[in-house]
Amino acid sequence: MIKTLATKYIHIASGNDSADALVDYGREMLHAYPYREVPAHWREFYTDAGILKALALGFSAFEDRDHDKENDSGELRVDVDVEPLKVAIAVCDNVLVMAGASSERRRDLVFEMIDYFESVIEDGQDQTEGELEPTAKRQKVSTTPVPISSTIAGEGKIKLGEEPLQEPIPKIQFPIPRVHLPTMEEFQQHVNGDGVEGTSGGPIIITGGFDHWPARDRWTDLDMLCRTAGPDRLVPIEIGSQYTDEQWTQKLVTMREFIQTYILRQEHPGTDDQGKGGTKVKTAGEEIGYLAQHDLFAQIPRLRRDIDIPDYCMVGPHDQEGYSPPDDVLLNAWFGPRGTVSPMHTDPYHNLLAQVVGRKYIRLYGPKETSKLYCYGKESQDEGVGEGEGEGEGGGCGMLGNTSQVNVEEPDLERHPRFAEAEYVETILAPGEMLYIPFQWWHYIRSLSTSFSVSFWF
Repeated sequence: MIKTLATKYIHIASGNDSADALVDYGREMLHAYPYREVPAHWREFYTDAGILKALALGFSAFEDRDHDKENDSGELRVDVDVEPLKVAIAVCDNVLVMAGASSERRRDLVFEMIDYFESVIEDGQDQTEGELEPTAKRQKVSTTPVPISSTIAGEGKIKLGEEPLQEPIPKIQFPIPRVHLPTMEEFQQHVNGDGVEGTSGGPIIITGGFDHWPARDRWTDLDMLCRTAGPDRLVPIEIGSQYTDEQWTQKLVTMREFIQTYILRQEHPGTDDQGKGGTKVKTAGEEIGYLAQHDLFAQIPRLRRDIDIPDYCMVGPHDQEGYSPPDDVLLNAWFGPRGTVSPMHTDPYHNLLAQVVGRKYIRLYGPKETSKLYCYGKESQDEGVGEGEGEGEGGGCGMLGNTSQVNVEEPDLERHPRFAEAEYVETILAPGEMLYIPFQWWHYIRSLSTSFSVSFWF
């Protein structure tokens, strides 16, 4: 099917690089608007231009190649130039990340193309004449060697979660209650303020809730994780310790590059990467990269098979001011080295944060503490904002109004004196634990080790 479509449209993209021009123009139009305000027709334009370019690249991989090559078993194999296919996969990822691949039919086609191009790269077999199998039916993981761990000379296989924790390791003074597998009824009552074991609707840690996930084991192996995701798949990452930094930026990199550059080189024991106060100390020229708040599982469905949506997300929270439940549970991946920080902020939904790999220090403040937390847009909240006012996303505090200005672990109490009065709870979230963060609760997070977390907004 891919070759049939490419043959039909190849004349459009040949000669004067029309496909490249269309993609470039579509990208310009996407950037002409704030991300959430891009008109649907420009997302569709960019999606269609990207599909056209990927098809043309796919066709070029087979064009003018030797189709009568035999393998060691005497079977005919297609001689394929894999480089255009890798570029075509990158184009497809740009379509998924930047435009969401627009409609359902286009998403299906993009996934089908990626699946097909990867299969050709993996085994070089001629699959151009038959129909493609849907992505969900392809169970195998690439057996192509991905020498991720070899980037550390003289070391054996690297398993995440075994490296030392980043200093300082906070002493927990006000712990969050832990509850082992509450029933759905108990959790429903808790979310709506009735409390589980006297917790009165605040944050709780649920243990034993996802021990069955394949991700618990598979994602501790960097080679396995990279192969499953696809080493040439593009992923969006944040550059900088936290999104409030002046030098913070974003870029697209391959999964292999992200792991090699931002995980292995910064997390390997013996490198000078100890930090304190929530900010990682790094050598000159070394950047912190964080794959943060991205629906990686919609982009790469193979990873989605390693996790399940917790049943607890199916409860029905009571109506609250400012809360509008999403149409479906929203998933986001958080994968990065130790020292990454999520500044104190609130989310627009209830949140279950599942800690799959590594450990994170997390501190939470209730909505009644909002006036002491100095959200962006308010130089001082000592006057004009009463207890409980300004809470929630935005909270009347303008741009970044759901984010606190306070450096939580090293606060400047001259600038933010009322912060010293704010009450909080805290934890070091360990692998296999799931933290319930209620709507409108402020939370600060620092990774103490290489960490892979999944958040479920409901």
